[in-house]
Amino acid sequence: MSKNHFKAKEFPPILRKAFGKPKKRDLVIKDISKSPETLMQFNSFSPADQERIIGFLAGETTLQILYDKFFQKVMDPVENPERVESFISALYGQKVRIVSVPPREGSMITDEGSQVIMDILVILEDGSFINIEMQRLGYLFPGERSSCYIADMLMRQYGKIRAEKGKAFSYRDMKPVNLIVIMEQSTKEFTDVSPEYIHHRYTSYSSGVNVTSLENITYISLDTFKKKEENKINSTLDAWLTFFTAEKPEEVIRLIEQYPEFLRMYQDISEFRKKPEEVIGMFSEALRIMDRNTTKYMIDDLHNQLEALKQEKTSLEQQKSSLEQQNSLLRQQNEEKDRIISDLKGENQ
Repeated sequence: MSKNHFKAKEFPPILRKAFGKPKKRDLVIKDISKSPETLMQFNSFSPADQERIIGFLAGETTLQILYDKFFQKVMDPVENPERVESFISALYGQKVRIVSVPPREGSMITDEGSQVIMDILVILEDGSFINIEMQRLGYLFPGERSSCYIADMLMRQYGKIRAEKGKAFSYRDMKPVNLIVIMEQSTKEFTDVSPEYIHHRYTSYSSGVNVTSLENITYISLDTFKKKEENKINSTLDAWLTFFTAEKPEEVIRLIEQYPEFLRMYQDISEFRKKPEEVIGMFSEALRIMDRNTTKYMIDDLHNQLEALKQEKTSLEQQKSSLEQQNSLLRQQNEEKDRIISDLKGENQ
């Protein structure tokens, strides 16, 4: 067995069920070559990325669900609500049921150049809203952005309920809004608290007063989860996070053996093996946006570093000015002291 795939002759039956019947690599290359545009895109990939694509199309391994079309197919809240319910239930530790998937009216807050793979917006049995956002690259200011995003969701709910109820409207009609941000690559705020990878925001007051808050935010750092020393799957939540991140066949085998319900999800993904041009186009777009986002992130990070240096310089200049003022005051005091001593000496002569 190689690092990332099994040879056809030693292919475990469980992977045949998950990935479909293996295909010879020369036939995969032949399929890719049928379209000049697809072949050109494929040839622009690094050797490692080419190997990942060939391994997937040959049925030797899988690709992460974090590609947009994979995620949309597997986690469609209309076609597969039970999957979304399972994930939310595992995250919050309580059984939930989706009662509706509201349409996207207007446009939510967006960021030019961002790679948000998918927004899933659902309403649960208790009337609360859940928005799941999958990101490839965590935003540089996740707290500020999330606050604006969840405020936007609350105001949309407020406007809708107020229009429906008119004068009978009460703020108690408002339901909680839950934002779940899943990050493939998290930012420094989150890596600083590694090995923690689930970050729930709780609202409390210093006095202990119990005041209802409608905003709930949870961040999930998939990159930190991947670095766990222990690879055991100990819970349904572990299973979901493994599904979001796994590519190696041995990871897939371990997941399906413990949680057979994920087999059908891998079979959904394997359907894309029939569409090499779509897989390669999706992969190419993901790399293009990732490169753009990485560049933007680096520029923003350098800008922040520059601002920090400017603030440090200002602080040092202020300290320098304060020291100069203190030195000047000391000189004046010393001069006054010398004058007094000189006057005293003159009087004693």
